[in-house]
Amino acid sequence: MLKNYLKVALRSLNKNKVYTIINILGLSVGLACCILILLHVQDELSYDKFHKNAGNIYRVALERKYPSHSTLYAIIPHSFSKVIEADYPEVESATRLFYFPGNTVFRYEDKKGNLNIFEEKKFVQADSNFFDIFSIPLIKGNKTEVLKNPNSAVLTEETAKRYFGDKDPINQVIKTQNADFIVTGICENIPSNSHFDFDILAGIASNQFLQNLNFIGFSAYTYVVLKDKSSPAKLESKLPEMVLKYAAPQIEQNMEISYQSYQEAGNGYRYFLQNIQDIHLQSQLEAEMKVNGSMSMVYILISIALFILMIACINFMNLTTARSSERAKEVGIRKSLGSFKKQLIFQFLTESVLVSLISLVIAFVIISMVLPAFNNLVQKELVLDISHWDYILFTIVFSSFIGLIAGSYPAFVISSFSPVTILKGKIINNVKGAWLRNGLVVFQFSISIILIAGTLVINDQLKYLFEKDLGFQKSNMIIVERAFALQDKLEIFKDQVRNMAEIENIASTTLMPGNDQFFGSIFTPEGKTEAFTTKTMVIDEDFEETLGFQIVEGRDFSDNYNDSATILLNEKAVQVLGIENPIGSRLSVRQLNADVNPTYTVVGIVKNFHFQSLKDNISPLAMLSTDNPNHPQTSFLVIRSGTTEVSKILSNVETIWTQFLPEEPFTYSIFEEDLMQQYKPENTTSRVFVIFSFLAIMIGCVGLFGLAAYTASKRTKEIGVRKVLGATVFSVVFMLSKEFTKLILWAMVIAIPVAYVLMDWWLQEFPYKIELNIGVFVLSGILALIIAWLTVSYQSIKAAINNPVKSLKVE
Repeated sequence: MLKNYLKVALRSLNKNKVYTIINILGLSVGLACCILILLHVQDELSYDKFHKNAGNIYRVALERKYPSHSTLYAIIPHSFSKVIEADYPEVESATRLFYFPGNTVFRYEDKKGNLNIFEEKKFVQADSNFFDIFSIPLIKGNKTEVLKNPNSAVLTEETAKRYFGDKDPINQVIKTQNADFIVTGICENIPSNSHFDFDILAGIASNQFLQNLNFIGFSAYTYVVLKDKSSPAKLESKLPEMVLKYAAPQIEQNMEISYQSYQEAGNGYRYFLQNIQDIHLQSQLEAEMKVNGSMSMVYILISIALFILMIACINFMNLTTARSSERAKEVGIRKSLGSFKKQLIFQFLTESVLVSLISLVIAFVIISMVLPAFNNLVQKELVLDISHWDYILFTIVFSSFIGLIAGSYPAFVISSFSPVTILKGKIINNVKGAWLRNGLVVFQFSISIILIAGTLVINDQLKYLFEKDLGFQKSNMIIVERAFALQDKLEIFKDQVRNMAEIENIASTTLMPGNDQFFGSIFTPEGKTEAFTTKTMVIDEDFEETLGFQIVEGRDFSDNYNDSATILLNEKAVQVLGIENPIGSRLSVRQLNADVNPTYTVVGIVKNFHFQSLKDNISPLAMLSTDNPNHPQTSFLVIRSGTTEVSKILSNVETIWTQFLPEEPFTYSIFEEDLMQQYKPENTTSRVFVIFSFLAIMIGCVGLFGLAAYTASKRTKEIGVRKVLGATVFSVVFMLSKEFTKLILWAMVIAIPVAYVLMDWWLQEFPYKIELNIGVFVLSGILALIIAWLTVSYQSIKAAINNPVKSLKVE
């Protein structure tokens, strides 16, 4: 019986090749788009789920409350890991990760005395129980021993290959400027769907900075494993006790006020837990290890996948129901010969499922062709694995379900025709379901208008982020990393670079705008008891001029003054600190376990600038001078050139660098490109949105093209009569296009408010955003209308210029 249904289905599809190709093309592209998006979404949702005990592993994060605002941090004081494990029975174990900012240079000398130099961006330190908690398999080494010794190090498989080739790396020594590490283990490469990453993992015990007790600074990523059936909410409710027991005494000692007064001034610490499976999509804290994704973007992508699939299904439904009159006689004869309605329904559903399965096969071919390009677009390593039977079965069932959904209405409509009415020929002039076809076209183009509007708004927002005045110059800037390697040669190096004809200025700093690793200092204004934590950077006297910041009051750092005890504040810091006359005012900086807290005099106020992403509001910022003997080493040199010929400048700067440091790698970046990286997730999503929106609209147009062709063919005689009576080509084209124009206008009425609400919701994520303009949404509707006209015009013109004599001869 099934064999007969399949034979009839194949004959029917072969008989109507044009409409079959249109349906298969639309469904195959729709399925391919849907599967690609779902592969991407599946990867986004899979982050950190590969850990065996992922449901019980939590990161401890911190909300730091200030009098004027609060900030959420992914890092917390490093000393809490031991006390949280010891004090709370819910906690089974705890571990820490410490990330080294910037690049770390490793050296390895082989047996022949050859020195190999490697630069690592992913050098991390961890507690010895790291591999007990996280499911990162070790290829060599014992997981309880590899990080036990202070100077032990574990390399990823890829890093080991890069350093040692095919040689055994175990017990080899790799060196940094400050320490030697013995390779004790090799682990598998960190999965791409992990919220943390490293190439070299060393024992945290070698880090002397982390050995002192500190319960108020921010330094380490801390994770806890809860015992089975333990409540994270219950543990969270106990964490304020930890603050009172450990942090409060240090705050009182450091700030010389009671913790109660500290809280009454609006300050405070609140610790909370994040399950590691939620970090990638639901965490946008300060000092995240990676640029995380966004759940709202996942919802948008899922919506696009559903929209594309619905558009493809609507194409199928519209074309099938529109052509129902051509199948009417077949239905009438079958019913007259004794066929039951359910048999006819099954026959038509067989056809639709067959079309869907053929489309699935073609979709897999399309995916195999475009997946490398898609991976390059989204910066992932997605794989379409069809080798497993469960996956094959799922895709077949899914495709069959799509076929049933798409074919259900046409099957029930066509099978319900009365055989008497059909055989009298009346059904030809009274095709049912026209209202539903029109409704589906309206729905289809409503989706298209929403996608067009979404594309325009997202692109406008990204353009706004890229082009907004950040308060400093960003073009023609080169960043040289690891400036601290120059040590006492730094000023001589700067002078030589400055003497180059193409160079306008050069400056040194601990951090560059766009870097979220700003450290915080605790300031207390003179005459006040309240303490404020302010982001801090160290700059030289040329930094302000090089980047073009604006001093609104006072002066900049200068060689003409001794700035070892002076400080610059941005306008936000002045506001937060509550200083009425900032120039000349004094701020003391609280330092843990220090005998004397240093005091700084404010000499200048800098106009607010965006030293962080535009996804964050401007924060208070303090700038210390490199004249300060206690300042951290400057990590970056920023070079402003007067030309866009970057390659020539880089070559000359590298030559000077090599003269000073022949064994140190020269590492640089382009400042403007660094700033763009802050919006990489949004930029990627925008490109995905544009591409799939375009494909969705094209799929809709293919269906509209087929529907227009069918409409024109059904009105052939009418067109012939009108032309005989004097109708022009334009009037015929207008007549055929008018019906579709009405449908698009209805789609605009429905889609524009929906698109406005959706885009307004998306923009709420950004503190700095464009103002929604209703004109953008009207333009989206007009574009959809133009696209529809262009799609319909070919068939309309073709019908309009046809010889009326031939038209009147049509049966």
